Order: sequence, then structure tokens, then C-alpha cells
Amino acid sequence: MKPYFRLLNFLMLICLSISLLVAEEAVLTVRDQNQMDDDVVLVEYDGGAITRKDLDNRISKIPPNQQGRFRTIDGQIQVLDVMALEEVLMKKATEMGIENDEEVSLRIDAGRRQFLIQEYYKRCVSDNVVLTEADKVAYFEENPELFVMLPVININYINPGNEELANEALAELEEGISWEAVSNSFSMNNYIKGLKGVIKNIRLNGNIPGIGTDRDFERIIEANLDNLNQIIGPVKTNTGWHIFMITDYKERRDKTYDEVVPEIEQRLRPITERRLLDNLRESLIQKYEVTIHDEIVEQIDLTVIENNEELLSSLVIEAPLAELNFTVEKILDSFNRLSPQEQIFYIKGEGVGQVVEQELIRALMFQDAIAQNYEQIIEEKEEYVQMKRYFILNDIYKKLIIDTIEVPQEEIEAYYQTNIAEYTTPASRCIQVFWGETERKAKRARKKFARMLKLGDEERMQKIIDKDSKNPNQSILDNQYDNGIVTGIGPDEEFSRMIWDNPIGYLSPVFTSARGDIVFFRITKENPPIVKTLTEMEPRIYGVLKKEKESSQQTSVTNQLFEEYNLEKYPDRIRLKLSVEELFNLADDSARMRRFKDAINYYNQIIEHYPNGTDDYKASFMKAFLIAEEMQNTDLAIDLFKAFLNKYPSGDLNESAQFMIDTLEGNLELEIENETVPIPQE
Repeated sequence: MKPYFRLLNFLMLICLSISLLVAEEAVLTVRDQNQMDDDVVLVEYDGGAITRKDLDNRISKIPPNQQGRFRTIDGQIQVLDVMALEEVLMKKATEMGIENDEEVSLRIDAGRRQFLIQEYYKRCVSDNVVLTEADKVAYFEENPELFVMLPVININYINPGNEELANEALAELEEGISWEAVSNSFSMNNYIKGLKGVIKNIRLNGNIPGIGTDRDFERIIEANLDNLNQIIGPVKTNTGWHIFMITDYKERRDKTYDEVVPEIEQRLRPITERRLLDNLRESLIQKYEVTIHDEIVEQIDLTVIENNEELLSSLVIEAPLAELNFTVEKILDSFNRLSPQEQIFYIKGEGVGQVVEQELIRALMFQDAIAQNYEQIIEEKEEYVQMKRYFILNDIYKKLIIDTIEVPQEEIEAYYQTNIAEYTTPASRCIQVFWGETERKAKRARKKFARMLKLGDEERMQKIIDKDSKNPNQSILDNQYDNGIVTGIGPDEEFSRMIWDNPIGYLSPVFTSARGDIVFFRITKENPPIVKTLTEMEPRIYGVLKKEKESSQQTSVTNQLFEEYNLEKYPDRIRLKLSVEELFNLADDSARMRRFKDAINYYNQIIEHYPNGTDDYKASFMKAFLIAEEMQNTDLAIDLFKAFLNKYPSGDLNESAQFMIDTLEGNLELEIENETVPIPQE
């Protein structure tokens, strides 16, 4: 039996055994049920506590695709550690009056303004959008061109370089040679070759996949829609010569109303929102007696800001309420705070008028939100509370940790000297290689080459290579490092040693490389090591040292604050809230994404928390199998498989475990073409 057949059968056995195990219903046993209640205290400190409910709520805010890893025991502890640190930082921030810090206050005010505008827009615009059936039907009837299923055409295709080649290609097609083969021989377009001469999803919309815009060719295709499976061409357009055959065609059709209701709603909602916003704008302008000075707007230059010097104090927007007065300078300040991409959007769009409109409507909504006491509404929103908390935590972290860090120049220099090997490109050598067709020819060429080398005749040595070498264009192989790999050939310890154990000018005997090439070579030069300067590496070293110091300072501050506020954590009260099925799915997903350490962690959670002889049995096997096959840790895998057999004397996976042990230890014998050959250890 071929070895790969044996391995395939083995893997099938594993898959079958595991699938049978998964089919068995897992029994979930929760120990210490009283520790699962929402009010169980996981952390307590002076004046406060963190309960299980708080922890679960925090984890629920994590993106759904990442929550699984934080519902394990280790994951919950990680989140709990962060929450504990945040709580003591907030207590310290309160004592230090961080919320009243001018910079923090400005950030909170800016966030508060944004929250008020968003809430006002939601309540006065987006929540008021009503799409009636009559509105949707009217939109459908008024915009039939938006709801069309374009035709779908698939063709076999060849684009020869000229008319003569086109006729040759046509002749081969008529002889019955496949489109793929003819396209590969005659098509000029490498993309088409990669598609094996098949172009799909031509929609007659002005663009042909792989060809681009060619209206004439589109018209030719359209004119031949009735000629299914017939060779058309050669024909010539602005993109070259074409031979094609229509292999599939789905006609254009108008979609029905029922098909496109979701699409209509998606298109109609922003239109309705815009109309409501425009109406709101007009009513607010009247309410706050706002005047827009268009003559000033027209004079503002967004492309050359310096040209606005004389206009800076001029009012663009004027109203009795001071907060609604905008000078040119204020408008330009807002524009300058935009990203370069946003600035280009406005400049190429409606220009300064659009910037003024944005500032006006935001200011109007903000003022009216305050007038209608929206502040009380947002104060109750968790997102707003978290925003304020974020700015306070950010500032206290900066003051207690970031601002205390110093990285002296002498530390940077010392780190550079200690780790200079990391910043050094090692020495390399260049070799000149002769590639022989046979050993005899290579030896004959080497004799001539050796004579010319002795004479120092570089020109004649090159002529020998050009005339007799099998690969004269690959004679110079530079960047040969002392690492057992020969650049241009691959891993070859013996070849690499010959390059580095001999002096410059050395001419090797004829030999066969690890890849099977018959060669001889000479060493032409050595490139010295290249060391990056301290100036080049200083920013990176500074970042490394700063990160190390930040981590150390965070640990120190955390311990100090925990002690100051008598914080106690109770990690033993953490309980696993993932089902065994969820843990197996997480392990499987992690393994597929090659996050093997995560997968093993999930298997460990199953082994620890589901010791029912079924789930832990399967998880123990899969952990060992992953370590053997994916992480290539042979010794650990053998130990785990042996421990598996000791712990579980019988079971559907025991034979597979013994097979893995025998394979990893090199004791397994496979039958290959009637011979018995042991599998060697790697």
C-alpha cells in the first residue's frame, strides 16, 4: 500500500472516530452553582466591587467574533484584570480631579457635543423616516432603469496578436483542439490565459472582464447572441483581434417589485432622510434667525488658505445667538482639522459652500438639542458615560505611567551595542557556477576553466560558461550566506560549507548538488557585513525600551493602587460559561486560522472542566495530534499520546494514538511496492 494511502486511511479513521464522539450528547456539570449567580463578587476594593454581572456585561460589549476567547476561564480573568485596573485608576483620577483638567474637559465637551448632535439627528430625522407602500411603489415605477437584471454572457475567447495568427488559431479550433490549449498558444493577454480561455459574466455594461472597455466588441457579442456554441471571428476592434464562442447566455430582464423591496427601501431611506433634514434646517434657520452671507462664501479660497487673510474676521454665518456666529477664520479652522482626504472631497465637491453647510447644520442641531434639554437624555446613556470614562482613564494613565517614562541616550546606545548582531546584515559571498549536462562534460569544461583561472583571463572563463554551461544566464549567484542554504538552489549544507570553508578564488571540483545539479564553481568575492548605524536604529530602539519601561511602570502602578485601595481579586470564583460544543468549535476555528496555541488553550479548558471521559478524551487526543502535526513538537507529542493511553486504556481513538506514537518514534513499518520500510524520524 502506498504510504499516502495508509496516511489517508488513518486520517479518515480519526475523522470518523471524532465525528462519532461529537454525536454523543455532552453532559454539562456545573460545580458550585451558587458561584454562577450574577451578584457573586469577583473583585472588591474600598468603596466598590465587580460582580459576575459586571464581567458578563463587559464581555458582551466585545465584538461577537472575539467573545468566545474571553468566555474561557483565562479569557474572563484577562478581562477582570483590566476592569480592576480601570476601577482603581478611576478612584485615583477622582482624587486628583482629572475630570476638571482643562485638556480633559475640552475632550469631554467635544464628545458631549457629538453625542448631542447624534441624539438630536436620531430623534428629529432618522426616527421619523416613514416609507409607505405608496412611496416605494412610486419610486419603483419612476426608476425602472435601477431595477434591471443585466444579461449574463459566458464566452470561450482567444485574442491573437495579428490576423495571420488569428487564422492559425481558427484552423486549430476547427481541427478540434481545445479552446484552453489554443488560447494558451495564441492569446496575447496573460490574464485570459490564466482564465484558460474562458470569460464569464459579460454584462453588456461597457466593460468586458479581462479586456476592458470595448464597445465595438460588445456590439459584436450582442449581435451573435443567437449563435450559441458557434465560433465567431476572427474580428478586429480597437483592443485587437478576437475569436470567441458564446457558451451561455441569460437574457436581460426587469425585476419585479417584490424582488426589490429591500433595495428600494435602502435607496429611498437616505433620500427621505435628506428631505427631512432639509426641512429641519429651514425651520431651525427661521427659529434662530440665521443669515448666511453668500457674498463672503464665494470669496473664500480653500486651495490656498493664505489668500483669505483679509477675510478672516468677516462673518459667514450671522445670528443673534453668539454660538451661531461663524467667521471665515472659524470656518477655515474647521476645514484645517479635516483629514487630507476629506479636504480633497470638499474641494473637488461643492467646495466651501458644502463646508459652511456642514458647520451650520451641526451648530443648529447642537443649539436646539441644548434648548430641548437633550443633555439629560444623553447623561443616562451608557455610551456617553463610557466616553467620559475613556478620556479620564486615558489622562490618568498618561500622567501616572507614560509621562514618568524616560529613555536616556546612554540606554539607547547600550541596547544598540548589546544587540548589534540584530542590526547587522552578515557577510555574503558571490560565486560563479558552471552547470553541466553530464559529469564528463563538466570535468572537461573545468580543466579549461582552471587554465584560464590560472592565467586570470576573465573573458575566456566567461566564454567557457556561455558556450558549454547548461544555464549560462544563471552563472552568477550572489548573496550566499553561511546558513546551509545556497541562494538559487536551496538547502544544501555541503555546497554551502564549500563556499565558506575555502578562500576567495577557490575553484571547486565537479560535484552533484543536493538538488541533483552537476556543477563546479569558483568563489569570486566576499561582501563584508553591513551594520546599520545607531542613527538608523535609534527610533526603533527607543520604541522597544519605552514599551518595556511602560509595561514595568504599569505593573508597578497597578500593584501600588491595588494596595492603596485594598483591592482583592477572587479568580477562583470564575466559572466556565461556554458549552463543550462552543469550546470545540472555537478550537476548530483557531486551528483553521493557524492559531494553534489558542486551539490548545481551548482543548485544555475542555480537559479541565469537562472530565466526563468523552469530551476530555477527544480533547486530549486532538491536543496531542495538533502538537505533533502542526507544531512539530515531536517529543512533547509522544509524551502526550503516551499519557493519553495511560489515562484512557480503551477507546475509539486509542489505536490512532498508538499509530501516532509509532510514527513519531520511527518504529512504524509501511509496505511500499512489496518492501517493508521503516518510517525514519525527522
